[in-house]
Amino acid sequence: MAETGRISWLRPKNGGHNLVRMTKKTTVGQTIAIQSWLRPALTPVGANKDYALFREQIETVDALLRRSHLESLALDFAAEGRENASLRQQTARREFALKALRVETLRMLLGNPSFRHFSRTVAASDLLADFCGVRRLDGIRGVSKSTLERASKFFRPDQVRWMQQVLTEMCGERDRAAELGLAQPVQTDVCLIDTTCLEANIHFPVDWVALRDVATTLLKATKLIRTAGLRERMPQEPEAFAKAMNRLCIEMTHTRRKPDSRQARKRVLRQFKPLLRTIAGHARRHRDRLAGEYANTQYSEAQAVRIVERIDRMLALVPQLIKQAHERIIGERTVPDTVKILSAYEPDVHVIVRGKAGREVEFGNTLLLAESPHGLILDWELYRDRAPAEWRQLQDSVERQSAFDLSAEVAAVGADRGFSARKSSEQLAERGIYDAVCPKDPQQLGERFKDDRFVDLQKRRGSTEGRIAIFKQRQGRRLRCRGFDHRYLAVAWSVLGHNLWIVARLLTDQQKLADAA
Repeated sequence: MAETGRISWLRPKNGGHNLVRMTKKTTVGQTIAIQSWLRPALTPVGANKDYALFREQIETVDALLRRSHLESLALDFAAEGRENASLRQQTARREFALKALRVETLRMLLGNPSFRHFSRTVAASDLLADFCGVRRLDGIRGVSKSTLERASKFFRPDQVRWMQQVLTEMCGERDRAAELGLAQPVQTDVCLIDTTCLEANIHFPVDWVALRDVATTLLKATKLIRTAGLRERMPQEPEAFAKAMNRLCIEMTHTRRKPDSRQARKRVLRQFKPLLRTIAGHARRHRDRLAGEYANTQYSEAQAVRIVERIDRMLALVPQLIKQAHERIIGERTVPDTVKILSAYEPDVHVIVRGKAGREVEFGNTLLLAESPHGLILDWELYRDRAPAEWRQLQDSVERQSAFDLSAEVAAVGADRGFSARKSSEQLAERGIYDAVCPKDPQQLGERFKDDRFVDLQKRRGSTEGRIAIFKQRQGRRLRCRGFDHRYLAVAWSVLGHNLWIVARLLTDQQKLADAA
């Protein structure tokens, strides 16, 4: 067997060791132990069952990260494109890769808190700091808010997805599951699929509020340019324009209490439009001045480009938002969802009709989750554009799972009636996959209820709604990330953290059964 150059993180329980190199002819390949800092023992905590259970979970996940070769993968990813870097730079990058993997895993286990809150939590806990590898004899270092934020973006989404696939494959094969400590592999031949809406971090979309958002962003950017010494002629300072915009917002809010509320809303909007156009004109002139004379300010080129891009993005929205508000408020005409702007800051957000009690529609992106009977998330997808029909999403998910290196391929698929389609059933039959999708035809459903396997899978499928609720609760319900790419990366980390949590629970339950026997 040929030798490979993979690197893994060997982390002793106590003490430290020097940098050594061990080579053996295995599938894991070449192993490099990166020096670990000396760490004192954890502070003992007695008579606290909750802490004991939490510590057991953290230590189980710690062992999983090493046994599943996820740390080896992280080190491999850190070395990509850095072959010509110095040994010191490569070592520093690999150490940060291990830290990034553990930091993001822990953040997902804690419910995806904000970086500020997470920074304080890790700094105040020896257990969590030890898990992240930032605890030394001289104290806890390297857990500032900015450092944790950089760690969250160290890996690309495709790299995090690959880690999740490797973990899934190890759980689903008998020999590789034994490496994780599982007595039996996780069942992966049954796939239960459902979709949900991943809500974006935006306020409720209101047309005149979007006008205010654009005006506020333009005025703040204009103020930055004027503060740097580049001043174009303005009748008043940006603060005065912001005050006028806020006054109109207050007046628009109070129009609903007036007898002629519809006419009052139209009258106020007619004041909104010229004010926003005036603000946009001043911002455009300051933008042009900054683009040509940024060298005379304290801003670097990158900072100046950032301000210019921010203004350009808002200026492009001004005519679209004014037209949309005019159509809806003054013209009293509906605007198609395909062209409707829901947020000035999140362009990849859609109206998703859910039809739920108390929440008819949601604003975000469609998220598909496919789980195993054990609760392990086998596949997922977050759609930037409008999601295709659910039966097409099901077929795409099955296609992705067929590429996994598993002992047992997908043999049965269960889903609700939204995924039911004749073409989907035909394609599943061609693949030799049992179709446990709930049919839309009541008569056909009655016939399917005579099949015990269909009934069992449909009963289990009902728990998939609970799995989605657990997943969304553990990632903090509404992601704080701005931009679709950042939300996509956050979902990838959430899936990996969720699966590590599931496997850790399986290992803990297995140990309890063994102790009871």
